[in-house]
Amino acid sequence: MEALTATVKQLTEILAQVGASLAAATQKLEQTTKSLLSSEESLTSTKELLASTREELASTKDKFASANQSLASTKEKLEQTASALTQSHMNTIDVLNAQIEARNEDLEMARKAMAESEWDQKTLKNNLQLDDDSGLPGKWRLYLNESSERICWEMAETMDPISQCVTRWEEQNMEATAEIQKLELQQRT
Repeated sequence: MEALTATVKQLTEILAQVGASLAAATQKLEQTTKSLLSSEESLTSTKELLASTREELASTKDKFASANQSLASTKEKLEQTASALTQSHMNTIDVLNAQIEARNEDLEMARKAMAESEWDQKTLKNNLQLDDDSGLPGKWRLYLNESSERICWEMAETMDPISQCVTRWEEQNMEATAEIQKLELQQRT
């Protein structure tokens, strides 16, 4: 009986150890279950976050595509504007060159008219400078001298506005030339 009591005692100790082991295993199993449930919740949350991130990425991709289209449109408009500006500069240069050419023709004619008037005045003065040996009475000589002076003065008065025009046209040509150079420089840059 003692052997049976010892066996029962050993079996009780073994059962107590098995029970303790089972309790520990059960506790570990519960902890693992809680950990798995927490991991599942975390995984679900991560899946939701990934889905949200995908949606944001898709939205960002759409925004980038829209921005690229807008940039392409802006670039095209800038190219058109640059082309129009270049054409405008070229047209302005052509107009300014035509104005310079026309003014140069006017300048040439005005200078020629001024030179002819000056020559006419000198000729008139030289031809009508009568001295006492001319054989004309003093009254007629004085009248012709005064008349030649008056005609020369009137000719000079007539040429004065032309002279002013010449000065103004020369200044305008210099301004136009400077504007052409400025526009050509802008075209190169």
